[in-house]
Amino acid sequence: MRPTPLRLTVGPLMSNSYLLCDGPECLLVDPGGDPEALLGAVGRRRLRAVIATHMHFDHVWGARRIVDATGATFMVHRADWEIAGDLLSLAEELGFSAPEIPRSAEFLEDGQVLWRGLRVIHAPGHTPGSLCLMGDGFLLTGDTLFAGSVGRADIPWSDPDALLRSVCRIYREVPHHYTILPGHGPPSTVGAEAEHNPVISARACGDRSSSAIL
Repeated sequence: MRPTPLRLTVGPLMSNSYLLCDGPECLLVDPGGDPEALLGAVGRRRLRAVIATHMHFDHVWGARRIVDATGATFMVHRADWEIAGDLLSLAEELGFSAPEIPRSAEFLEDGQVLWRGLRVIHAPGHTPGSLCLMGDGFLLTGDTLFAGSVGRADIPWSDPDALLRSVCRIYREVPHHYTILPGHGPPSTVGAEAEHNPVISARACGDRSSSAIL
């Protein structure tokens, strides 16, 4: 039986962290705040890895504390790690202090298969190294795709054309009955967003234009 993600909404921007556990082992995705609460959710189980779907501050706020406390491996796409300082500076623009991040990282690649079959999908656009993680019946989308919206593509290092391609790839490659578990807000399904998303629906994938998401 594959692990089912537990959603924990944390931090001042109400970021969704997801804890995936199977027996005595867990993965934690997007520790966006409240590291003590997230460590409490892990409990006595072994935390294998902390994964960031991207390096904006509201998705890694608790990463350093949790990695230091557990010895878990921090995992992220290289493209975001290499510009982490620039991406984290968004915190100061919004009136927050940029968090400390783990001292080192293991880099994830498109198509890589992780613990319990979790598959990495590189989904650039919101940031160059944004990731989605596909499990059995669900897709963790970070800030790429939300219920009724998509990630911002008007901030430093974002790319609206890449975001359009990434969302369209999700609609093509991920089964439409899969549940979308986004970095903010409620869940949805791939099919519901492909049909009804007001920013990028499957209909927008035919002309490749990104003007609608600027």
